[in-house]
Order: sequence, then C-alpha cells, then structure tokens
Amino acid sequence: MRNFYLKSVDDQREASFRRLSNYITDVMYPYHPYYRKLFKEHGIKPSDIRKPSDLAKIPVTYKDDYRPDPIAFIVQPKLPGRDALYDTDRIGGKFLAKYVAQSIFDHPRDYAHLYRANYKEGFAYTKVGRRVANEWNPIHFHASAGSTGDPTPAVYTYRDLHGPVTETASAFWAGKDLTWDIRALNIFPGAPHLAFFQVLMGKWFCAASGFDTFGGNVVPTERQIHLFKEGGFGALIAIPSYLVYWLRKAADMVESGEVEPLEKLFIALCAAEPLTDSLREYIKGLVMRAGGRDDFRLVQGYGMTEMKIAFYECHENSNIHLNPKYFYWEVLDPETNEPVADGEPGVLVFSHIDWRGTCFLRYYTGDLIAGGVRWERCEHCGLTYPIMYPPIMRAKKDFTKLKGTRVALMELISAVRDTPGVYQFQSILDKEVSGDEFSRDKLIIRLAVQDGFEPDKVAEDVRKNVKGTTEVTPDQVIIEPDKEKLELELFEKTGIKAEYVVENRPVHL
Repeated sequence: MRNFYLKSVDDQREASFRRLSNYITDVMYPYHPYYRKLFKEHGIKPSDIRKPSDLAKIPVTYKDDYRPDPIAFIVQPKLPGRDALYDTDRIGGKFLAKYVAQSIFDHPRDYAHLYRANYKEGFAYTKVGRRVANEWNPIHFHASAGSTGDPTPAVYTYRDLHGPVTETASAFWAGKDLTWDIRALNIFPGAPHLAFFQVLMGKWFCAASGFDTFGGNVVPTERQIHLFKEGGFGALIAIPSYLVYWLRKAADMVESGEVEPLEKLFIALCAAEPLTDSLREYIKGLVMRAGGRDDFRLVQGYGMTEMKIAFYECHENSNIHLNPKYFYWEVLDPETNEPVADGEPGVLVFSHIDWRGTCFLRYYTGDLIAGGVRWERCEHCGLTYPIMYPPIMRAKKDFTKLKGTRVALMELISAVRDTPGVYQFQSILDKEVSGDEFSRDKLIIRLAVQDGFEPDKVAEDVRKNVKGTTEVTPDQVIIEPDKEKLELELFEKTGIKAEYVVENRPVHL
C-alpha cells in the first residue's frame, strides 16, 4: 500500500474520512459508551456518516461534556467474565478471531506467556487473553497541566502506544536537517501531562536519544547548562517561557566564563505556549549569546491532553503538520460551528481514528487558527498533511475586554516583550477598587529592565507600545529591581508555564 503521507491531497483526504467512517462503525458506535448513547439519543446510525458533510450530524464534543465522566470516553467492549460499566456491545467475532490468529503466529511478539505456561487456565487461553488486554486494557494515563484548575485524564492501551503513538511521534524525523545521532536535553518539568510524556514516548518508540531533567525544581538550571555542555547535547526541548529563562542563564554563564560556549546547540523544539515571530527572534539572539550554532533553528510543536499526541513543524517556519491517518480534522466558525473553507480562520476540531483508550469524535479544541488549515504537500519534507497556519490562540481565553476594548492577550504580551530593554514582565488586570466588578478596569505592568537601559525610558516605551498595539494605556508601570525574583515568580502558580498575564478582576469580561 502506498505510503499514506505520500498520497495526493484529494486521495489522502478521502482516505482519512474513509478510515474515520470505518472506525465509527467498527469501534466507536459499538464500544464507546458516550458516543453510543449520543448516537441513539440523536437518532444517528453509523451508516448515516457517508461523506464529510455528514459529520455535522454528530454534535461537537466540548471539555464540559468530557469532564464529568472521563471513563465514559474510553472504548470498552463487553468481555467474557468482566462486569460491564456501560451499555456497550460484546466484543465482535472478528476481533476474537484476530487474537486467536495472533496467538498461533505469536504476533505481535509476546513474552508474558513464557512465565505463565503452567497456569491452570492453559497456555493458549493465556496468550489469547493477553492479546485482548493489549488492545483494550488501559495501561497508562496522564492529565492536562491543570491550568483550568480541573485536570482531565487521557487513557492509553498497549495498542495505542505501539501503534498510533509510535507512528505519529515518528513524524519528528521528517525534518531533513535531523540525524539519528541527535542528542536532546528535555527541560520540560516532570509532571503527568502530555508535554512531558510526549518526549518520553518519542525516545522509547522512535529511537531518539536524550536526557530528561524534570525541570529546574529537580535539576537546577545551572546544572542543566553544565550537563548540556558536558554531554555533547545539540538540541533542547522546552516550553518557550522557560527556554528564555534557561538561555539567559546560559548566556550569562558563557559570558562570565563559567561554562564553555554551547557550540553544538543547533535546534530547539518548543511546545505548550504560542511562539510568536518576535519571540523566535529573541530566542535566537539568546542562542547566539550562549555560543550556539549560526544555523540554529527553532521548531514548534502543538498538542493537548485530549489528542493523546503532539505534532510538529518538519522545518523552521514550515508550520504545524497535523496527522491525517489517525485523526480527522475540521475547522469550524467559532460563532456558528459551521465548517469554513480551507485556509479560512476558525476553531480546530478533531476526531480520533483507530485509537483505543480515551477517544473523541469532533472534539472542540478551543484553539482559533487565524491562518486556517490547508491540506497540502509540504515544500520542505515533501509529505502531504493538513497544515496549520498561525497565529494560534484560544478562541475565548486569549481575548478579554479591557476598559471597553477587546484585547488579544498575545498582542499585549508581545507589545511589552518586544520593547527594547525589557528583561521580564507581568501584566496585571485589576479594578481601581479591588474586588468591585463595577469599578473601572486597571492595567498594571510589572517590569524588570535589562542592564544598561534607563528604567524610566523603558517604562515610557512600554506605555507607548501597549497603547499603540491594544489601544489601552497602562495605568501603572512598576519597575521591579530584582530581575531574577520576578522571573521565578512567573512560574510559581503552575510550575510549568510563565504567567505573563494575571486576571485579578472579579468577573472576566
């Protein structure tokens, strides 16, 4: 069969939908508690989903649908000897026939039976049962980072990890500039969320080499920098805000002679936060100060807990390549939930294809893709993908009303960060009378200034930039004398992402 990722746009799009339609018929409708119930309530039959436009018959799934009962989103056929938690079908005969055949030909290779041959249930039964468990039994879960205050889990089976995860994560190697001997330092904080486990999955299933620091609370940043140099690392994997902190520290250590230049540093993979053009350039400037390679490039990843995997750029500025084999992608108008044309802005919606464990149909990510999604062949890697064009922002969360003006928070952040002389900052949205939702809005900016810059001049430039970008003038710019203290405070709340904007108003407008 021709490589799925080499198909023409039309062939791949049709094949992706056909795989989704078969998946709904064979797995989701019979074995998924939530969607089986949803289809029945709405009078939908799997045979009704014949063409992409028919997907509109399936209601969009939101996080609020998932949060109350995550177990109902795990595909779970009724199995002999197991009590059923929900109204799902008994496992089908074609699945059982597959397990019997696998047990005879030992595919996939299974070592567990070597230690169970004398159990009274018998050698053959043990091997068949093991293969049932491999496909359907949850063996791992992690949760969202919890920035909403209510983390939700994503469950994986053995089949997920050795099938869709392995193939999808391997897309990292589509980058022509990467070699098999690349060595990466993972400076994501150790926590049960996708951003951390995605890197582990990449190492274990895609033969990538690296070391996981578990973040600055486990391995201090200064020690990480020494490890990078001593271990001959060439790549960093990080959240952008922590990468800035790490590179600043590295540049200072190089310039003071505490560590030799990081001359092997040639690439960084960033995820979990937006990566604007201005931030890209700022990071590259820090890399040059730290002694990195002149051809350093910065690529970004994109994912979320519910997706169960992340996606990447194959090359700097190639834009995010979304997997079309194990996902079906839609872009919907945020007001009407109607599909938009290729390349038009809208909210990204996905459906899983051929996964087990936690699975979704038409899951609303809440991410507004300003440049839309275009299904096309990438000029860099030569493969066909739905490609996501930035900027990417939260359809609701990344906007706010401030003094009656609709403000894009990423624009507010960029307006401050891009001001010459700004070392670090935090914007605080408050009320003139704290706690009084009816008093006027107040914008306060805490500012740490780079050495060699006049604080009052930087503060005035920040006021002008914020006013020019957002049409809102800061009420107060506070100069913070301790740069390091402010930088550390940004990570106090989550320990993962920098909190550049703090909402202190009693009602979000």
